[in-house]
Amino acid sequence: MSSDRSPRSYIVQSVDKAARLLHALAAEDVEHLGVTELAGRLGFSKNQVFRLLKTLERRGLVEQDPQTERYHLGTTVLFLAGHVQRGMGLVRAAAPILDRLALETGETIHLVARRGLEGVMVDFRESPQPVRLTARLGGHYPLHAGACPVAILAALPPDWQQKVIDDLPMLPRYTERTVADPVRLREAIEQVQALGYSLSDEDVDADGRAVGAAILDRAGWPVGAVSVAGPSSRLTQERLHQYGQKVHAAAAEIGARLSLVVGRIEQEATL
Repeated sequence: MSSDRSPRSYIVQSVDKAARLLHALAAEDVEHLGVTELAGRLGFSKNQVFRLLKTLERRGLVEQDPQTERYHLGTTVLFLAGHVQRGMGLVRAAAPILDRLALETGETIHLVARRGLEGVMVDFRESPQPVRLTARLGGHYPLHAGACPVAILAALPPDWQQKVIDDLPMLPRYTERTVADPVRLREAIEQVQALGYSLSDEDVDADGRAVGAAILDRAGWPVGAVSVAGPSSRLTQERLHQYGQKVHAAAAEIGARLSLVVGRIEQEATL
């Protein structure tokens, strides 16, 4: 039996608005927002925002600072995120390798999963050093800049790469070194394919460098990437290439472990 209803007709507007509010509170440029600020960002009435906040607060998804009366994401979000992580084969497979890389390098380690033509930060190990690169769990990144995203891009088929190249004029320029020229991006892809790892030289963080390698599944598709990231003062070009060998080996090991984890999950599902 066919249905003439469009996908939009199944959307529950109040739930959609609540989800937009949560995304607003998760924006990189804010820590806390008040009712008036949220209403302005979302285009909702203050009454709508207040009612949504009180509903979400009841479930622990948002919390109110008693002193400022402004709102931020609640601890229930962490609980839910933990379930997402535990259910991801990639995070499970990578965990011991991330721990080892963090100990060996003393730098921040990123694990990024591919979602279409974006990378999503799904796990990390932050450097214990006072000057370090940080990570934002759940952050979304286009594939034209950064060690992990470009490593993923270089492992995709040419027609997928072309989609990113075509979109390049619309993609963000994080620093003066962010690639904005299609020819340079193609050269970067070729360099990654030749080296086996991607070099990020202040193209995302003005004072940061990183080196990353793509993680491939059993079919050879990039499911994500792993990287070592740190301040430019410590990650010299020589050290980047040294770590490049480590992340290349780590990515291969994660890919092998991922095949085992996925295979085990598939086996458990049939029991």
